Amino acid sequence: MGGVNQSTIVRRLRRLACLLLGVVASCLAFAGAKAATAEAPRRLTLENAGSFWAFQPVKSPPVPAVKDAAWLRSSVDRFVLVKLEEQGLRPVPAADPRTLVRRLHHDLTGLPPTSEEVEAFVRACSSTGQHRSPVAVLVDKLLASPHFGDRWGRHWLDLARYAESNGKARNMTWQHAWRYRDWVIGAFNRDLPYDQFIREQVAGDLLPGSGAERDARIVATGFLALGAKALEETKRELFRMDVIDEQIEVIGRSFLGLSIACARCHDHKFDPVPTRDYYALAGILRSTQPLYGRGPMGIKCVNDSELQAIGSAAAELAPKAAQHLKELATRVQERNDARSSRYRIVRNVADAKTQLKKPAADAVKIEADIAKMAVVIKEWDAKIKTLEGTVLNLETNFPPQPAFALAAREAAKPEDSRIHIRGTIENLGEAVPRGLPQVIQVPGLAPIAEGESGRRQLADWLAHPANPLTARVAVNRVWQHLFGRGLVTTPDDFGWNGARPSHPELLDHLAAQFVADGWSTKKLIRSLVLSRVYQLGSAVDAANQERDPENVLLWRKRPRALEAEVFHDAVLAVSGQLDPRPRAGSMVADLPLFKAHEMFSFNPQLVPTQMVHRHRAVYLPVVRGVLPELLKLFDFAEPSMALGARDETVVPAQASFLMNSPWVLAQARHLASGVLAGASAGDAEPLEKLFRRTLSRPPTAIERERFLGYLVQPEAQLVTPKTPLSAEALRLEQWTSLAQVLLASSEFRFSF
Repeated sequence: MGGVNQSTIVRRLRRLACLLLGVVASCLAFAGAKAATAEAPRRLTLENAGSFWAFQPVKSPPVPAVKDAAWLRSSVDRFVLVKLEEQGLRPVPAADPRTLVRRLHHDLTGLPPTSEEVEAFVRACSSTGQHRSPVAVLVDKLLASPHFGDRWGRHWLDLARYAESNGKARNMTWQHAWRYRDWVIGAFNRDLPYDQFIREQVAGDLLPGSGAERDARIVATGFLALGAKALEETKRELFRMDVIDEQIEVIGRSFLGLSIACARCHDHKFDPVPTRDYYALAGILRSTQPLYGRGPMGIKCVNDSELQAIGSAAAELAPKAAQHLKELATRVQERNDARSSRYRIVRNVADAKTQLKKPAADAVKIEADIAKMAVVIKEWDAKIKTLEGTVLNLETNFPPQPAFALAAREAAKPEDSRIHIRGTIENLGEAVPRGLPQVIQVPGLAPIAEGESGRRQLADWLAHPANPLTARVAVNRVWQHLFGRGLVTTPDDFGWNGARPSHPELLDHLAAQFVADGWSTKKLIRSLVLSRVYQLGSAVDAANQERDPENVLLWRKRPRALEAEVFHDAVLAVSGQLDPRPRAGSMVADLPLFKAHEMFSFNPQLVPTQMVHRHRAVYLPVVRGVLPELLKLFDFAEPSMALGARDETVVPAQASFLMNSPWVLAQARHLASGVLAGASAGDAEPLEKLFRRTLSRPPTAIERERFLGYLVQPEAQLVTPKTPLSAEALRLEQWTSLAQVLLASSEFRFSF
C-alpha cells in the first residue's frame, strides 16, 4: 500500500470504526426513541461515567463465605469458589506435581524445568513434615530468578510496542532500543513498584536522581519514542500530530485500558473522553521531544531527531561526536554535489558529440568545447576522489562516542495544542490548556506550570492510587498471563465497549491488595500462583463443560499453547543449546538489513558470515516487517501497536515449520545426541531420558513399545540418504526423528 504500514492502517480503521459505530449508535437511539425514558445510557459521558464500574473507586470488598471452606488456600479461592457454588459446579482435582512444576516454570521464568528439578519437586511433594510448602519454596525460587525478568519483561514489551526499527516506508534500524528492553527486564527482576514503573517511563527524565540512576530513568522514557514513524512525511505538522496520536494511544491502552486516541477527530463515541481532553493531553506531548535518532549518512530524513547521550562522559563526548557528524554530513553533501556537477558535464559532452554529427555543425568550435569539458571532467574526478577519501576517513575514524538511548525530554518551549477539527491539521480550532482527562479526578496533583510540559503531572495522575483504572488494568493483565484469559477479557479496553469483569469483586480485591502491597508485581503473582484455583488440573468435567463451556467460572485450568518465545527457549533448553545469559546489546547491529541509524555508517564487513543465536528469544532482533520466522508463525505480538493479548492460533504453517525447519531439525539432533551420550546400541535408557527431558515424565508402556518398535524397522523405511550412513550415524538419525516427534507434540508445545 505504498508506504502505509500495518499500524497506520489499524489507526485509520480505528477512526473509521469509531465513526461507523457512532452512526450505528445514533440510528439505534433514533429507532428506540419511543422506548421507556428509563432506558440505560448508550454511551458514557463525563456526567454519567461515575455509574460505570471501571470509573468507580476501587474498594476492597468483603471476603465471601463459602460452603466448602476446606478447599480454600487463599482469599482468591473464596471469590472463585463462591461463584462455582452458586452455579452448582465443582472444581476439578488439582494438577499432579509434574504438570504443576512445568506450569510454574513456564509461567514464571519461561523455561522448562530440568529432569532433576522435576524429580526433586515430585519427591518434596510426596514427603511429609516439611515446614514450608514445596510449591511456595519453588515459587520463591522462580520469582528470585533473573529469568523472571526475561519472561515478564517480554509481556510489557508487547504493550510498549517495542521494536528495533522505525517501520513504515523508511525502515531504519534503532541500534540503541535494546537499552529500553534491558531496563524493562531489570525493572521486573528488581520488582520496581508498578507506580514507579509508570512514572519512570512517562517522566523519568524529570525525576530526581544522578549518575546511573538518572541514566536508567532517561532510558525508561524510551517508552514514548518507540512508536513507528513516517520519517519521510513532508508535512511536519502532520508528522508531529501522528506521533502524538500514537503516544496517546499507547499511554491510554497500556496504563488505563482506554482508547483515548479515538477522540482525535470528535468526542469519543462511547467513552467519557471529549475532544478537548484529547488535545489537553496532546499539548503535554507536544511539549515533549521524542528522541529516536537519525537517518543514514547521505540521506536527510525530514523528521530526524537526536538520540539521548547517557553515561558519565556524555557531556564531554557528545558535542565532539555531533561536530564530527556535522562535518561528515557537509563533506557527504559536497561529494554528492561534485558527482552531480561532473554528471552534468558528461551529459553536455554527449550532447556536443551529437551536435557534431549534424551537417551544419561548427566542428571546430564544438571540438574545442569538448576538449575544454574533458579537462573539467578530470578536475572533477580529482576533486571527487579527494572528497571520497575525506568521507571515508570521517566514516571510519569517528571520535569516541557516548552511549546513546531512545528517550524523551522537555521541548525547548512548551506549548498548548489547538483542536484539530475532524483531526485535520488544516482546520484548527481553539487552543486547549495542557491538562489531564476530566473523567478521573485525583487529589494533590501539582498544577502544570507555564514552563513545563505537564508530563510529571501526567505520570503522577496515571500512577495515583485514586485512579480507578490503573491498578485494575494492571492486575487484570497479570491474571491473564497466569490463567490465559483476563477477568476482563478485553485487557486493553475497560470502556463501554469492553467486556464486563467475570468476577468484579475479585478484580477489586486484587487491585486494592496490589496497591496496599506497594504495587509489587511479584507479591501479586505469588498470591495468585499459590492459590488452589491456579493449581487446578486441566481435566474436563462433562457436567461443568455443559454448564460453563468457556470456563468463565474457573472450574479448571485452561491449557494454553506456549508463546513463541517460550517455545523457542524450551527447544533450546532441552536440546542443551541454550545460553541462558542475557545477550549484550542488540543483534540488529549485526544484521545486513538496513543502513545504520546512529552516528556512524553501517559497515557490512563487520557482519559474520553465519549468525548463531543461542540466547533467549527476548533478545532476538525485532525489526518491524522483518521478524524471525518462528516469531511470525507462532503469534508474536505486532510490534507497531500496544497489544495486551496475543492471538492464539493453531494453523498448518506451524506444523510445517515443526516438520521442516532446519532449526528444529538441528535442535532435535542435538537433543538426540545428548540422550544417546554414553548409551550402547539397543539400550532403552535414552528413551527414558528423552521423555523426561522434553515432557518431564517417563514414557508410558504403550509409548515405549511404539518408540522402540520404530527403531527396529528396516533402514530403508526410515531414511533414504544419498550416501550410505554408518551404523552410528544411522542411529543418530533415527533418534533425531524421535526427538523431533516430541518437540512437535502438543504435550511439549502446550502448558496444561
